[in-house]
Amino acid sequence: MNDPSSATDILDDLEPDPIFLDGLREGGWILMLWVACFAWTMFSCLTNGYPQEVDPANFPTVLGMPAWVAWGIALPWLIANAITVYFCFGYMRDGDLESGNSTSGLPLGHESDASPTKNSRVEGSGHV
Repeated sequence: MNDPSSATDILDDLEPDPIFLDGLREGGWILMLWVACFAWTMFSCLTNGYPQEVDPANFPTVLGMPAWVAWGIALPWLIANAITVYFCFGYMRDGDLESGNSTSGLPLGHESDASPTKNSRVEGSGHV
């Protein structure tokens, strides 16, 4: 029978792919940014967007928008865009897919001599 401890030994020797770890880390940062902007938007819009009394003559506006829209929606949107641009161009990095763990050991897009291609003849197929 198979020894269950040998399966755990094999799993202990495996390491996650660096590209996966980079993607996991970057996804965590993006999720934290989204949660922060969502919390700000919800708090700001719920506290400022529903005043007890509305006086159209003295209604606060910022650049022609209601103040609660400017501070609760437009501001976090602009901040999220600025952080996203910085994150994408300054923090994220490309993964080297060609030297990754491929089954053939060859770079992507290359075929080995052992595997038949569309244009190669397979011996014993009967085609001349």
